[in-house]
Amino acid sequence: MSKTTVALPRRTAGWIRARWGVLVFILLPTLMAIAYFGFIAADLYASEARIVVRSPSQTPSLGVASFLQGGSMSRGENDIYSVHDFMLSRDAIAALREKINLREVFSREEADYFSAYPNLIYPDNEEDFYRYYQKRVEVIFDTTTGISKVTVKAFRPEDAQAVATHLLAAAEDMVNRLNDRSRTATVKDAEIQVKLAEQHVAEAENALLAYRNRETLIDPSKTSTAMFEQLSRMQTELTESRMRLAQMERAAPDSPFRAELKQNIRSLEQQIARQRGGLAGSKGSMAPKIAEFGQLSLRQEFAAKELTSALASMEAARAEARHQQIYLERVVEAGLPDRALYPKRFKSIMVVFVSCFLIYSIGLLLATGVREHGQD
Repeated sequence: MSKTTVALPRRTAGWIRARWGVLVFILLPTLMAIAYFGFIAADLYASEARIVVRSPSQTPSLGVASFLQGGSMSRGENDIYSVHDFMLSRDAIAALREKINLREVFSREEADYFSAYPNLIYPDNEEDFYRYYQKRVEVIFDTTTGISKVTVKAFRPEDAQAVATHLLAAAEDMVNRLNDRSRTATVKDAEIQVKLAEQHVAEAENALLAYRNRETLIDPSKTSTAMFEQLSRMQTELTESRMRLAQMERAAPDSPFRAELKQNIRSLEQQIARQRGGLAGSKGSMAPKIAEFGQLSLRQEFAAKELTSALASMEAARAEARHQQIYLERVVEAGLPDRALYPKRFKSIMVVFVSCFLIYSIGLLLATGVREHGQD
């Protein structure tokens, strides 16, 4: 064997020993990334949809008001992030499972061993499936436009579109439930107050009706007014009769009409006494009836005002409930992708290479620094 043939393996071994770190920490991971992303990794199709979450109370803040708000989060933003959190939650998974088989969607035969579910990183259990789901669904909010982009990745284009479509429907159902809950909580107390006020009105009207049936009077105030007018006429007639009697006794004391006139005066005096007793001074007079009627009428009036106030409060509560509602609008429907956008093969390979290179370089610098510090 020639010396050249023997020296070649020795030089190769020496070169490898001198550069083993580069080979192990940079070249080997990069070759593995090339092998996986270039020949093994399955295609992923992405279906994208865009939505807007709005509320009537959501108004733009300008000038000093916007500056004073600083980093605080408006109610509109709270609503938006509530929808985002739902889309990435276990509740969303449960809602999707009622429509489609998620495990089957993420374990298609087109998937490779490392990207399909379950795999080494995500074992077959609910917690890891939830983590895997969050890798396949992405929700991004653009603060400039106020539009949220929902992206769903799957191994088949129709699967990605189906998951995205059902996810938007589930988010809309969640928004409707929030609106119903808010409306119920806001209006419920007001409706209870209206029912109580209606009950009070009914009780006051029944009490007034029972009084009228018992006393056979529609309005004792009007009846007493008529009795006062009648009493006044009788008193006027009595005064005139007494004046005629006095004139007759002076001019014709023996007149046959004198006894008739006296009888008329006595009759008027008796009628006036009975009329006065009917107005006041006895148990069955009009005075206590008028007092009781006034109390019942006042109670009915207060009950009617209470009902009017309760109805106004209920309308205000309903307006506030409408003001607090949120709406999910679909700006762009979930589309059917016609080509795979993921994985980004070249980008992924370069990320692996650059990451390994930086890690190796930093480690080499640290090791060199330690050795120099030890020599000192």
